[in-house]
Amino acid sequence: MSKNTLFISVQSIKDRTGLHANVDEKLVLPEIKTAQDMYILPALGSALYNELQTAVDANTYTQLQTTLLDDYIVDCLIYFVMSELPQGLSYQFYNKGLIRKSGENQENPSMQDMIDVANRYRARAEFYKQRLIKYLKQNNALYPNYLNFGSGIDSIKPDNEGYTVSMWLGDACCNDDYEGKHKKTFEERYQGNIGCC
Repeated sequence: MSKNTLFISVQSIKDRTGLHANVDEKLVLPEIKTAQDMYILPALGSALYNELQTAVDANTYTQLQTTLLDDYIVDCLIYFVMSELPQGLSYQFYNKGLIRKSGENQENPSMQDMIDVANRYRARAEFYKQRLIKYLKQNNALYPNYLNFGSGIDSIKPDNEGYTVSMWLGDACCNDDYEGKHKKTFEERYQGNIGCC
């Protein structure tokens, strides 16, 4: 079970990014928790993640845990949080429903602008996540809980890759030639056990 123990503070995000000092902490804290659970937990696996949360709770870190947190997790987590913040800060729930906040003498960004900003930070976060995963793979003997992630149904196995990619299934069969002379029909490609290739 995921505790409410956070690996970074709101102030550390403000110090290391363009997040304004006036941003209310209560709007950022849920995004830290979510990013930590959605991105850091799968990178570390259940056992190592829980080990680090216990160390943070008790404020007793080994040198290896400090290295892992300071040199690999913090940057990754900061940028995943920043990738989640554009919508989290722009939209809030009130008694009237979902409202997009705006202020005087300000121009609200378009949805595409928000997506672009989120994607920019996500690219940075994935770079740091890949770096974290490579470090753990190379030093798995130093972090035994990385490979021994648990056997329960709720145990999460560590990710093998830090990058996520969109899936493109293509629009033509792999046996089709480029000139289109021997195109298969939709039925030939996708019906029965004929297969595409």
